Amino acid sequence: MGKDGLIETVKAMIADILAAVGLIPRVYHWEEFKEFWYNFLTNLKKSIAEKMRGIAATAVIVGEKVRAGIVAIRHKLFYKEDSKWMEETTTREIIEDEVPPYIRAKITEHEVEITHEMEMELGISI
Repeated sequence: MGKDGLIETVKAMIADILAAVGLIPRVYHWEEFKEFWYNFLTNLKKSIAEKMRGIAATAVIVGEKVRAGIVAIRHKLFYKEDSKWMEETTTREIIEDEVPPYIRAKITEHEVEITHEMEMELGISI
């Protein structure tokens, strides 16, 4: 790895660390973004199947324009725990121009459900 590659790796690691502690949002490129969601959802489905048998649960994916050129994609998991509905949300931000046009066309300044579109893109059911 050359000097430029090392610098880019260090920058990415710093951005990930800062994003993890909530100091700055991490903006992803589409292929990296798809890989994250595919892995996240695959593991989440396994976890739900193992730990939440018999518990009412549902999930959706929503998209929203959060600022110029950036969209947020959120996976929202809703489940019932001790007779109360709970919500867990995982959010990733991505450069708007990298979102496929048919998904980008649906996303507005307000949350819009894009579950079906993401299922088609990732090749898995949510």
